Amino acid sequence: PMSRLLLLALLPFISGESENEIGEVVLTPQGMGKDFTERVVLPVSNGRLPALPCVLLNAGAHEHGQTFTKGNFHYMCNNGTAEVVACIAEDSSVIQLGRTFVRNGIRHKCNVNGDSVTYEQESMCFENGIHYNVGDSFRNGSFKLTCGKDGVAIEGCYLQNEATGILAPGESRIVGKYRHECEKVAEGKVRYTVKVVGCVKDDRVFNVGQVFTDKHIRYQCQLDGTLNVMGCVDEGGMFIELGRDVLVNGMVHRCYKIDRTTFFHKFACDSDRLDVCIANSIVPRFRRSVS
Repeated sequence: PMSRLLLLALLPFISGESENEIGEVVLTPQGMGKDFTERVVLPVSNGRLPALPCVLLNAGAHEHGQTFTKGNFHYMCNNGTAEVVACIAEDSSVIQLGRTFVRNGIRHKCNVNGDSVTYEQESMCFENGIHYNVGDSFRNGSFKLTCGKDGVAIEGCYLQNEATGILAPGESRIVGKYRHECEKVAEGKVRYTVKVVGCVKDDRVFNVGQVFTDKHIRYQCQLDGTLNVMGCVDEGGMFIELGRDVLVNGMVHRCYKIDRTTFFHKFACDSDRLDVCIANSIVPRFRRSVS
């Protein structure tokens, strides 16, 4: 469990009945009668009692001045009263009264509240050398993080050069000429990117929807910032769609893609049949791709 609370009143764990006629005192755990099997019998001499031991249920008897541990508490027996002197964590770490102890992402508290002692343990998050409580939010680079019960969770992305602007995972926002994206790439993983609105090629910026030609290849800028290859353009301005072959005045114009590269190829052909020209092409037809 994330947190644990144990409460123990600092009250005597004894009950005794004087048997004057036989000169003895019977001590039993608190709430138990004198016939309880784990009782302790003390003799009375000249009407004076010795220092009383502490008798605890399921913890046995402990002499006056003796220390012992039960559950998450360390006790000292003080004349019949078991007094808490420290708290004990599950890994046997000792936490002094009123102190807080942090180890392996767990905070341990040993609080004194009046006549009672409270032991608490609570998970924490450890990030960049700092411990955070569950529910705390903090910044790490471009990301807003929150300490949760199951660890650190990404709550969003901080806008670049802004102190308070935050994007939720999966959200994007255009600020000026830039698109800020807080992209959710996988469960528990977020990527923050800043892109110019439009498309960039060879350090030139093109608007969304803009069509332009570069080195015989005609492109159109897409909304997501990518360039869509529309086709090829020869020296005279004739357009050939991507994946098409055109025979004009004895010249074959070819626009094709191999893997992710688009090629424009032109060659002379004596035949007036395009299929014959293609069959004799130095670029085999089966290698053309428009994907």
